[in-house]
Amino acid sequence: MDLQERLNILRPLIKQASQIALAKFGHICGHNKADGTFVTQADQEVEACLIQGLQKHFPAENVVGEETGWHQAASDYIWSIDPIDGTSAYLCRLPTWGISIGLIKGNEPILGMVYLPVLNELYWGARGLGAYVESPLFGLQKLDIRNVDLSQKEHLLLVPSTFHHKYAANKYHGKVRSLGSTVIHALTVARGDASGAFMRIYHWDVAGVLPILFEAGGCVDTLEGTPFNIRDLTKDNPKLPTLILSNPQDREALLTKLVPLKN
Repeated sequence: MDLQERLNILRPLIKQASQIALAKFGHICGHNKADGTFVTQADQEVEACLIQGLQKHFPAENVVGEETGWHQAASDYIWSIDPIDGTSAYLCRLPTWGISIGLIKGNEPILGMVYLPVLNELYWGARGLGAYVESPLFGLQKLDIRNVDLSQKEHLLLVPSTFHHKYAANKYHGKVRSLGSTVIHALTVARGDASGAFMRIYHWDVAGVLPILFEAGGCVDTLEGTPFNIRDLTKDNPKLPTLILSNPQDREALLTKLVPLKN
């Protein structure tokens, strides 16, 4: 099955899952997981819906979800799911959360789709097919940040809410903001509306957005200077890398001006 056929299958599936999340939006509580992050019944039900749909259409391929872990098969393909990225925002009735599905082959993220239900924005991208956004606000747009004129935009770095505990960005020439969702941070870079995004996360957080970013012309580097490999983004990796997603025009500035705080 080619990548476009896969995208065609994902569109109704991600929209179906979004109805579960929207039905509970503003009417649900969460609880802390062992890692300190929140999870809700909506996360679990959205993930179950996505896994069921993926296993129906791609029964011979691996599926891994943030909440339920691995559903293994003998395949080079891995579907990586984040049922609600931005659960804290979801619980606070903020619109900055999304549903993310990514496909990894070997060590390469090759296809991704992300839906932001409250904003009704659908993003997708696949290797060699380009990256797109479709919404009432944007219409249908192809994403390409290689020729974005950053002189006409305010330089913006998107970071997690705890960024200031461990890192300093006082030498960065723009503003620093947190929107509460890794996928929204990455998509804002892919649209050309942010210079970069800083994150230390797991593969399900970015598997859906990286194919969109790559097809839009964006870059991914590690702050440690090690080669990027999405298979390193696992909970059992004691040396989880710190990622910088960037517009290539601001790549060097981001890599050289973000520094860890001294203990």
